[in-house]
Amino acid sequence: MTGLLGRKCLAVLAVLGLIAALLAVNPRQATADADNPDVDNPAEYSACVGAAAADAGFEDVEGISGEDAINCLAHYNIAQGRTETMFSPRETISRWQMALFLSRAAGPAGVILPASPPDNGFTDIGALSEDAQAAANNLADLGIMPGTSATTFSPNTSVTRGSMATMLDAFLSKAARGEGGADTTKLSPDDNVFTDITNAPRNQYIAIRRVYELGITKGVTETLYRPTQAVTREQMALFISRTLAHTVARPAGLSIQSAKDTATGSGADGTDGEEITFIISARNDEFQALTDVPVDVFTSTDPDTAFKEDGTCDTGTTMRGGVRKCEVDGNDERTGAEGDLAISVSVDADTTVWAWTGDDGDKYDNDETTSAMLEMAFQKGATRLLVSHDLDDDQTKMKFGRTVKVTIQVADEDNNPVAKEDVELTISQTVTSSAKSGQTAGSNSSTNSQKTDASGKIELSFTQNDPTVGNNSDSDATVVLVITDRTANDDIKLKDGEGEDPGAAEAPPTMEDDPPLSNDGMVRFNTADDANIVRMGLAWSDDNAIPANHTFKLSQRDEYTIASDEGSGAGSSVTATVINEYGEPVGGVAIVFDSNDEDGITALDADRRTGATGARSGARRLSWSRDSTDGGIETIFGTTSVVTQNGECRDGTDGCSETDDVVLAIGENDDGAIVHYWPAKADDATEMDEDDIIVIRDAENNTIVFKTVKGMCPDDRKDDPETADPMDEECTETDDTSSIAVYDDNDHFTVGTQPVTLEDFEKELDAKNDDGDPKYDMIELVNYSDTASEVSSFTIKESTPAATS
Repeated sequence: MTGLLGRKCLAVLAVLGLIAALLAVNPRQATADADNPDVDNPAEYSACVGAAAADAGFEDVEGISGEDAINCLAHYNIAQGRTETMFSPRETISRWQMALFLSRAAGPAGVILPASPPDNGFTDIGALSEDAQAAANNLADLGIMPGTSATTFSPNTSVTRGSMATMLDAFLSKAARGEGGADTTKLSPDDNVFTDITNAPRNQYIAIRRVYELGITKGVTETLYRPTQAVTREQMALFISRTLAHTVARPAGLSIQSAKDTATGSGADGTDGEEITFIISARNDEFQALTDVPVDVFTSTDPDTAFKEDGTCDTGTTMRGGVRKCEVDGNDERTGAEGDLAISVSVDADTTVWAWTGDDGDKYDNDETTSAMLEMAFQKGATRLLVSHDLDDDQTKMKFGRTVKVTIQVADEDNNPVAKEDVELTISQTVTSSAKSGQTAGSNSSTNSQKTDASGKIELSFTQNDPTVGNNSDSDATVVLVITDRTANDDIKLKDGEGEDPGAAEAPPTMEDDPPLSNDGMVRFNTADDANIVRMGLAWSDDNAIPANHTFKLSQRDEYTIASDEGSGAGSSVTATVINEYGEPVGGVAIVFDSNDEDGITALDADRRTGATGARSGARRLSWSRDSTDGGIETIFGTTSVVTQNGECRDGTDGCSETDDVVLAIGENDDGAIVHYWPAKADDATEMDEDDIIVIRDAENNTIVFKTVKGMCPDDRKDDPETADPMDEECTETDDTSSIAVYDDNDHFTVGTQPVTLEDFEKELDAKNDDGDPKYDMIELVNYSDTASEVSSFTIKESTPAATS
């Protein structure tokens, strides 16, 4: 079973979060140090949204980390480029340039400059422009950018990263704090992340720590700030844009933003909506607050159907405030003294929010009205806990000394990760080692309470060493973990990684069990109805690998290849791999490939279809071509025989000897084989009937592969060559045909009886029912054509539609 995090997902403990923990057999925790410093006072909102996020046209900033910040400062007229198309981001800046930048930022940030520039007695600024002289004197007077002496400003000296920190810290002390900004008067840094600022001047040392806590600087590296390094124009833009986020600076016109871009559901199924606060700001062209502005707000969970053809609001929109939807009226909420308006919206699906203003009675027209718009994604809330490991599929144990990593992740009901921290769990472990040569077995247990980290995940490492080094096949060791949710919710139940109920509770494994672990290398079971416990077992050994326990798997390069008779035909490849119970490749194993299609693998010479696995990979690959334009479905088989050691037959047959062969499992599917589709191109202008079954959904290539059933076998025998009646010529898979159809946004789409968009059509193609199977498995085509200019009609539906009232 393929899991969310590793190759094998073992269990899902339904919770509202997850674990961040240390546990050990000789445990090596893979998570970051829990004492890692955090930015404690970041701005919740940004000055670089809406119009301030527009491309300013600088050709030399595309793709660099400061691109958005540079565009933002251009919107506020704080820093223009060297030319209309060049910003020169790598150039360093001088003190007189920095004075201009900060003085231009003062207005949007609410910093009140002197009514007329004072004369601070600087004798070295006479050659500067009038604006630069005014900026130097104003900022020195406010204490934001003091002179370098009583009479000098040193205008041509480069600004260092250390001095930049002091300027921005002082700038914020004079600025008006904006919505979501930090109160710098109460800022008390508690982190010392930079190792190179101890010898910096005292004022720089303090300022650097403060601007770090505000999220204004991230350092040159995680531990180095480089206070004496000159500031580049790109760094300046990043510094100032992050500083403005703490102030009242917001772009001209209306803008809308929220502190997060995804709403997370809650409740037993994780779909209950989350209340999200949106901040709407109104500013004039000089970036000053516009107060008492009426703001009409409406939302939609389906923007494609939100508006009519004439641009007016349709039934797909929902009113938020006011008394008339999509119309400015006297009951609309208004901006406050700072030019901002906070609104709350319960988000339980992907939602788009529009905000706009106008005169009383104005109606919204999506084709003409200027508005601010924000898309808010929705993620289902945490309802389960996934436990996985990094062992190979089919690996049942490890050699001594091998380390296994166990990952525990909070997830929603669709197994998508949910970043929820501080959910408390208890992890207990029992470590047992045994020596077969007569030494005393050892056992110990421990229990720890743990909490989730910020990503809702914990990674734990476990290792066991051989207690009797030098003696093969004489030792075993097991670790059994018991993970318990300390905040169990009665509405949330334990489910496995496939979303299936694991069934009744089972007893935990013991060392007396033989073997102590199930064949898949992990044990998985739950308590009866509480459903808040997961138990998991790991095994180490130095036993020799037993051939009877080898795993034989078939895989293929592609699921389908379009049928063709051009040249040597269409080609594909299949690989057989033999792995022992330790997950190690096994070489030298004879493999024989076969199929049910006379045009497929069977058409090859017998010698070519036979070979041995490689010593390093444990794999044998076969490439072949199928020379036919007929749509076919080829069932591929692989067989091998392996001699057992010491007569240990897997089925325990009495009298089993070393010469007895054991035929390993064939293929990785339930029917013991792999199916490869050779679809023919669907004919133009052909109407497909209701017997067409979807077998491959390839949304990346806008492709659907489907089969048309021609055989007459009962459903439980149809695809099984062992139970099909060989005398019944109609009872074969080769009677079925496969076809391929390609769609584009010029086509028409229907789900059941409801017309839908291309986007929704693809969503429904991937939809699953309660059993985890595709919800829609049938397809009908009308007037199909693979020509882009032609319009085809695609309809998908359930083979057994749900009853309607």
